[in-house]
Amino acid sequence: MPTPFNEKAQSWKEKIIDGDKIWQQVKHILQTRNLELPETARRPDVRLILDNVSGTDKMFRNPGDHSNKAEMIPGTGDKTAAMVMVKGDTLTEQFNNAKELDARYGLSENGLSDTFVQALMSGEALDLVDEAYGPAPFDGQASKLVDVAWEDADGNVTDINPVHGEACAYGARAPANEKAFRTEFVIYVQGTKTTPEKIENEGMVIAVSEDWQTGAESTRPIVPSVAEGFYGQGYDDMPVVEVHPDGYVTSIDLGNGTVIDLNAPEGFKGDKFGLGS
Repeated sequence: MPTPFNEKAQSWKEKIIDGDKIWQQVKHILQTRNLELPETARRPDVRLILDNVSGTDKMFRNPGDHSNKAEMIPGTGDKTAAMVMVKGDTLTEQFNNAKELDARYGLSENGLSDTFVQALMSGEALDLVDEAYGPAPFDGQASKLVDVAWEDADGNVTDINPVHGEACAYGARAPANEKAFRTEFVIYVQGTKTTPEKIENEGMVIAVSEDWQTGAESTRPIVPSVAEGFYGQGYDDMPVVEVHPDGYVTSIDLGNGTVIDLNAPEGFKGDKFGLGS
């Protein structure tokens, strides 16, 4: 029977399980039962939207893009704004950093000014700026900022209310839902003449993204300590997938009362998922 991991990519000390192939199994199991994976709300990030009110084009490099491609923000037309993602581990930190940038560079009045562009290019603003890109329509993007009350994994609520200036707006969008599930690996340990005990573990969260142009799906693993920050209260309620150490899905709990227990691996006939032989 094929195994859903690449034996060449691991030593005797480690086993690397392919997240794509776990998702392929989950998707296959759900589709054959006419079920869908419930989505989980993900915490939004605070962003600044800066209008280029100078009337002249502005150019800079996105500090989060290592391709060195220049970003060009027109001074006229329908798309005259730059989007700026601010640094910070929490919504509160991000919002405070956005306020600091506004105060430091007069963004509410001046928007995407020469001073701010120079601060981006010199690295002066990179203590607070994670990414900067564009162009985008100022009013269209600013209107997407809404009042957000985000509840974290410990039940604490953070309120983020957008700020709108003449040439700058900052705040957060409504939380977006995404496909994500928590994996728990089924491992038992048996002592001398004892009943085997199942290891308690939170495993790994696997998030599924879809390319907006091609529709191609991709997965990314997220460790539980980070996932709790991403999903807040939704972390405890997200679907849970139990996985055999060899990478086979053994059960799926959708978190809505539906639990699928598998008596044998499903979705491995032939080489349907490219798992090898």
